[in-house]
Amino acid sequence: MWQTISDATTRRATRRLFAAYLFVAGCALAFPHRPAAWPLLALLHIAGIALLLYPQLLRRASAQASRAARILGDWYLLILIPLLYKELVVLNSSVFNGRYFDALILMAEQQLFGAQPSRELAQALPYLPLSEFLHFSYLSYYLIIYGPPIYLYLRGRREAHQQLVFTLTLAFFAHYVFFIYFPVQGPRYLFPAPGGPIAHGFFYNLAHTVLEAGSSRGAAFPSSHVGVSFAQTAFAFGALRKYAPLLLVLSSGLAVGAVYGGFHYATDVLCGLLYGLLLFAVAPRVARAIGRQT
Repeated sequence: MWQTISDATTRRATRRLFAAYLFVAGCALAFPHRPAAWPLLALLHIAGIALLLYPQLLRRASAQASRAARILGDWYLLILIPLLYKELVVLNSSVFNGRYFDALILMAEQQLFGAQPSRELAQALPYLPLSEFLHFSYLSYYLIIYGPPIYLYLRGRREAHQQLVFTLTLAFFAHYVFFIYFPVQGPRYLFPAPGGPIAHGFFYNLAHTVLEAGSSRGAAFPSSHVGVSFAQTAFAFGALRKYAPLLLVLSSGLAVGAVYGGFHYATDVLCGLLYGLLLFAVAPRVARAIGRQT
């Protein structure tokens, strides 16, 4: 599907997708629980939309783009993704003022699994080597996300790089909309972390430390860790076949580890997996539809 889409179309589609997300996310600032700094946030969203939809504004400001500027143009979105993730808690709080929908997910969990896997899996399998592998896999999320695009870029495969950037962008933003307008905290905020012998593991403690420092409340359902990782893995089976099996192992370990470590409900993981594969499948069609020259 990607073979029939030009690089210019893919880049245009990525900008338009980003602009659409900024608009949809920015609408949260119209709700009554918005923060005091909402005018600044709204202005940043509006400015971002203008620059994305009318990139000639930047071109006029710098007619002779430097190599650094061109590289930044290839990477700005993946650089901004963590900042957009941190904004989610502000946006979902603006809409719901601290209300979350964990009760619905807990009910679904009981209906689907007849139990609460995020609380019971580690208790049933309290094995340190297993725990360390699963927590390592959970941390490998950052390698899964950034490794393939860096590899493609350094190998000079710029079209494949941009196709992957669009796929990742679609996957991230489709999850982020859920986090804003259907926020779920996840079991980590409601229940104590799994204990016992696994609590002495290096990767166990590192994973919990990283989440304490960088997680965004309300960003549990569907799991973007799982959804984005499997969208990335599916893309790799077409563009990076040599490394795709490794990504599949890490993504699978990440999915199980998200439940085992008490970071996500099993429902988050299941829905994230299906959602990520769906987004991967439709990405070329979406890129073609929104990237057409007007």
